[in-house]
Amino acid sequence: MHTIVFHGRSYRPRVALLLGVALLIAAIGVVSATGCGSSGTSGGSASSASASAASAPAFGGVVRYGISAPTTLDPHFTSNTPELKVTQQMYSWLTVLDSNNEPTPSVATAWEMSPDGKTWTFTIRSDVKFNDGSPLTVDDVVYSYDRMRDPKIGAATVTLLKAVKSVEATDATHVVFHMNPGDAEFSKEVADYHAAILSRNVKDPAKDFVGSGPFMIQKYVPEDRIIMVKNPYYWGKDDSGQQLPYLDGVTFIISPETGSLVDGLLGGQVDYVPDLSYELAQKVKADPNMQLITGKTNWSLEVHLRCDKGHPAADPRIRKALRMGTDYQGLIDLVRPGLADVGNGTVVGPTYGAYYWDQAPAYDPEGAKKLLAEAGASDFTMKLYCITDFDAVGLATAWKEQMSKIGVTVNIQAVPGTVYYADSGDAAWLSCDFGVTDWAHRPVPVIYFDMSYVSDAPWPESHWSDAEFDKTVAAIHGELDATKRAELYYKAQQILWERGPVVMFCHEDSVAGAAGTLKGIMVPPDANQVQFAKVYFAK
Repeated sequence: MHTIVFHGRSYRPRVALLLGVALLIAAIGVVSATGCGSSGTSGGSASSASASAASAPAFGGVVRYGISAPTTLDPHFTSNTPELKVTQQMYSWLTVLDSNNEPTPSVATAWEMSPDGKTWTFTIRSDVKFNDGSPLTVDDVVYSYDRMRDPKIGAATVTLLKAVKSVEATDATHVVFHMNPGDAEFSKEVADYHAAILSRNVKDPAKDFVGSGPFMIQKYVPEDRIIMVKNPYYWGKDDSGQQLPYLDGVTFIISPETGSLVDGLLGGQVDYVPDLSYELAQKVKADPNMQLITGKTNWSLEVHLRCDKGHPAADPRIRKALRMGTDYQGLIDLVRPGLADVGNGTVVGPTYGAYYWDQAPAYDPEGAKKLLAEAGASDFTMKLYCITDFDAVGLATAWKEQMSKIGVTVNIQAVPGTVYYADSGDAAWLSCDFGVTDWAHRPVPVIYFDMSYVSDAPWPESHWSDAEFDKTVAAIHGELDATKRAELYYKAQQILWERGPVVMFCHEDSVAGAAGTLKGIMVPPDANQVQFAKVYFAK
């Protein structure tokens, strides 16, 4: 067991831009001495849902993976994208989602729902071990889910699992979840990135990293790097029965600047950089020694509009006017052409198939101006806090120009994600009146509603409350008929368009740059859940 103490879960890095390139070069200079570099790469740029293998998988090598700074590595409390990318390599889940957003076996080999949806029984593998050599048992599964549900612990998963009334191990290989109301999609929900299986013997998962994933932490230097080595007890095998992972390790190189990480990628000191803006994606694509890896996802960028009493967007006419005055396709064409979907103006995007209400949002600037006039807000002004990640600033800048055409003045304040997602402060997402938020893909869209849109949501960024919406969401949870459940989803999306608390810029494709020799990367619907168990360097 490896123990790294870094002030526990309360650790909150404050990134300064002056760290920039200098720290990145220092970090990658040390790591490259032991990592498997990308010198002599071949191939060329590619755009696909996976980087397919050109040859049989080879063992050995260390991937140098560029990310921004994580805050906590307790998986039940993770919230920003680097945390998810790191914990994905360390832990295991009951199920994982395939490219069609359907659950596939992981720690659970099978599952069964009772006819009323109120009982789910999962069959647990008997050959899984944690990285300290101890077996993962049904008791660890029960412990993990009880921890996630415990209000005293305070994880956001209390809301995610609110329908779970109790969890019990009925024998050495079966865990039963008792639900109220019934839930027809629980086998997907247990694949949520929070729902990792922890060891019941670990007192503080934010300090003691005991997981059953393919890699384990050997050394953690906050704001610098996280060095992982292969877990010798990992249970996973490939299709030919070979022990996984193929790699000897993964080293996360931490930098506040994705552009600096891409420079390291192109210079041969980094092997993989996710979450690329359009500009950086084109830079990678132009290099014949690199590959561009893309995938469809519901990764979303939105402007949240705080609308509780006394705040500027409390009037639903103002909120709808801002949506009507937004040219969604125009934003994409200008900032991220070919790498995003418009959707319907809500957080539920096209990747959700039958649950997606396929109605293009209306662009009506004249109607928007009329609504603003009716609300007495013809000279409406906002201060918009915007995360500096992804294409958020570019989209916000293009939106500012569109808003000026309907008489709305937008003053953009760009802040790092570590500031925006802080617990407090003028720029904190749960406090500010207007902010650009990124939302990762979720197994089912009702999770978004539970986490941020219903009246008692744990992350109430907009502080919105709508009784009809709350009732509709509650009905989604209890509806076992797929057709009726889809109709409820359509109703929820219609409410969000008419009087909801956000302007949804777009649903972004996941885009990562990788060395041409790096193979086996499969992109699931949630690009944060890319796992490196089957990734390897071509010889």
